[in-house]
Amino acid sequence: MDFFNLMVFGRLFGSADDPFTVLWVSMVVGGAIFVVFYVMQAIALWTISGREGYKHRWMSFVPFFNTYYIGVVSGKNKFAGVPAKTLSLALAVIEFLLVAGYAFYYIVAGIIFAGNMYEVVYQNNPLTGQVMVAGYETSSRIAGTWLAWVFNYLDIYVLDWVNLVYVLVHALTVITFFQTYACRRYVIFSFGAVLFPITGVLMFAVRNNAGMNYRDYIMREQRRRYEMYQQYYNGQGGNPYGGYNPYGGSTPPSPGDPYGSNSPRPSAPSDPFDGLGSSSSSDSGRQTGEGSSAGGADKPPEDPFDEFKN
Repeated sequence: MDFFNLMVFGRLFGSADDPFTVLWVSMVVGGAIFVVFYVMQAIALWTISGREGYKHRWMSFVPFFNTYYIGVVSGKNKFAGVPAKTLSLALAVIEFLLVAGYAFYYIVAGIIFAGNMYEVVYQNNPLTGQVMVAGYETSSRIAGTWLAWVFNYLDIYVLDWVNLVYVLVHALTVITFFQTYACRRYVIFSFGAVLFPITGVLMFAVRNNAGMNYRDYIMREQRRRYEMYQQYYNGQGGNPYGGYNPYGGSTPPSPGDPYGSNSPRPSAPSDPFDGLGSSSSSDSGRQTGEGSSAGGADKPPEDPFDEFKN
């Protein structure tokens, strides 16, 4: 299927008024790019199957069989309980139907373009106001024939819907593959393989990675993080609570000391008015309760209004 998606690069060459030339140039350019990507995917599957010990490695290079083989080498994972081999088998069948349908469609299109049995449809560009080619339709000479039906309806009413199913199953298949050989970045790789026709390139990039079960990988990562946090809270990572592990491993501090028994205790605060001095030692004695007269009785307090009395 990547071949037909890559044909879009060939449409950059040629004139819209000569659709037959655009068609065969698109096939040549798209085919050349497809061969490179196909070989990269075949090498990736061949390398992985040899390292992981999978049989029937010859499937890596055979069309449609190599699509099924993606699920074979991804056998360590499932998607929603569906085995990877089941997904890839369904993908291979849908791919075969699509390739056959698109091949038939383009053969008919080539016959129509070569026989000049088409008409160019023009429309005005709403932005520039210029007249541009909007597409092609069959001429009245072949109206009502099977050639006209295939050219006008097979693509948009049949193949587009089958292609939609293909995209969905293809996404599930590549997810299981990259969960097996690119666990940490399987989302990025899967999106790249679905949105762009570069599945072979991405598979080639991860061909040397060891396969693993994605659930086992997640459990191993969770265990590693738990051990890291446990080591930190045991005081080996610089515990800010003085070595106390709230999850076990040491004695908690007393309720009255939230900073631990080894932390320094603050001294009693000093009198903020010491620097102002006192009026007499007796005043200090009255304030502290330590000053007394010779007879042992406290000196009566002075009247603060004495100076106003006559």
